Amino acid sequence: MNDSVTSLSSISSDSVSSESSTSVSDNFLTINENDLNENILEKEIKKCNLLIIITKECSQERMRLVRRLVELRFKLEMITEIKALENKNLPIETKVVFGHHLSFVWKPNWLENKFCDVCTKTIWKYMQQLYECSDCGYYCHIFCVEKIKRVCTAVVASERSMILTITPSNGLLSQDYKCAECQSYIRIRNTKISSEDNLSLEARLCDYDGKYYCPLHHWNNTALIPARVLCNWQFEKKCVSQASFQLLNYNYKSKMYNLEKHNPKLYTYLESLNQIKNIKNSLVKMKKYLVLCKVWNAQLKNVSSRCHELLYDSIWYSMKDMVEIKSGLFLKDLQGVKDVCEKHIRYECEICKNQGYICELCQKDTIIFPFDEDAHSCDKCDNAYHYQCWKNRDFCPKCKRIKERSKLQEV
Repeated sequence: MNDSVTSLSSISSDSVSSESSTSVSDNFLTINENDLNENILEKEIKKCNLLIIITKECSQERMRLVRRLVELRFKLEMITEIKALENKNLPIETKVVFGHHLSFVWKPNWLENKFCDVCTKTIWKYMQQLYECSDCGYYCHIFCVEKIKRVCTAVVASERSMILTITPSNGLLSQDYKCAECQSYIRIRNTKISSEDNLSLEARLCDYDGKYYCPLHHWNNTALIPARVLCNWQFEKKCVSQASFQLLNYNYKSKMYNLEKHNPKLYTYLESLNQIKNIKNSLVKMKKYLVLCKVWNAQLKNVSSRCHELLYDSIWYSMKDMVEIKSGLFLKDLQGVKDVCEKHIRYECEICKNQGYICELCQKDTIIFPFDEDAHSCDKCDNAYHYQCWKNRDFCPKCKRIKERSKLQEV
């Protein structure tokens, strides 16, 4: 009894002496993380439990000790799990199968259970081991690795271009009544003949590539079809195969569509696209000032990624951009970027402001810039004039001076 009292008193004195150090920093693990092992952690956990018993309830010291105890137990749990994996000789290294870089997931961090892309069965995260592709997010059981037949979405996206025409179905006969991916026999279900028609033979159409798939490779997931958006500006999601679903999600934020090239008629029917086009043309002219401005380049680190994206991507759009164009969010953000850049050039920065122009045709004192709506730039010398003045002009003053100067040099 006396020994226990003295040990607790020594522990309390140690806690008092260490209170100042723990209050200074939040490093609850006082031992070196490189030297962690089960024995050290177990000793530290016992010591921490004793300290918690003798400290005052609801005190800051007890709160620190409880948090430190949680950290210690978490570290111990991680070490025991790693050792268990090593003892079972589980494949921790990355495996490459059909372009998939499969990494062994020994502690999933997602909340809901996933589905295996090979057998379509549930992957129970606390009971089953799985692989995950680091490139496309392909999931499979550890015992389904040898059955993988689908090429990685990242490989498909890098080697093949997107289908930008609406693909009609050619029927099951063109596929010899086989699934386009696994070549298993499929057929159209007819519930009128038999209500107990075998579901495993059901042929499901993919609206993206116009092919039929079996239920193992077509889960009735829906996605936006790029061809329907570009051709008809139609944003209704359609059923696609699992391979197409992964490909469309993989390229959802990729800027790979040129609307003026793929369907210029959209600008005739959509006023928002015309406004976006005009703003982007103005931003292209503003970039000539911003690229050479030291003040702007110094402030680039404070510019949001969204502003940087809209400023430096001129003609290319992603599916995400087109969804935002339809909702009006894209135009709103783009107008905000234009206002920021115009404010910097016209008012805030003296370097950019001094690079403005005075219209030599009307001789007015107002400073004009090439991105102004009522301004026009000469195609030869890039000098800026008012549009009405340029429309009624007989010649360009700057071009005339250049021509006269060149004649004098020849003489």
